[in-house]
Order: sequence, then structure tokens, then C-alpha cells
Amino acid sequence: MAATFHSVICKILVIAMVCAALLFSSAQYMCMGKCADIPDCDNYCKTKGVYPKGGVCLPLHHYCCCYI
Repeated sequence: MAATFHSVICKILVIAMVCAALLFSSAQYMCMGKCADIPDCDNYCKTKGVYPKGGVCLPLHHYCCCYI
């Protein structure tokens, strides 16, 4: 019975990890750091050269995130 319980827990963990990977791979932002450390987020993202659309400070956790 313990092996069956362990098997069910492992399957749930694998499904949760796959769901998390799919959600994070379809993100529209790449977060670089806290807005307090990067005060001009838009220009910071543009000068990196990889994110020409710029960036924005997201209000939830106050992170500077560049548009992908």
C-alpha cells in the first residue's frame, strides 16, 4: 500500500512540474531584478540589446521585467 501511495505522490509531482514548466515557458516578460536596484527599467532593458521593446516595473513584487 505504501508503494501505491508513493506512486500517486510521484505522479502528482511530475504533473505539477510539467504544468509549471508550460506556464513559465509562455511568459511575456523576463524579470531582471528589483525596481529599487534598476530605477530606469525601460532603458535598462533596451540597452541590454536583447529586449528592444523595453521593460516595465511590475507592481505585484516590484520587479523590473523586460518584454520578450
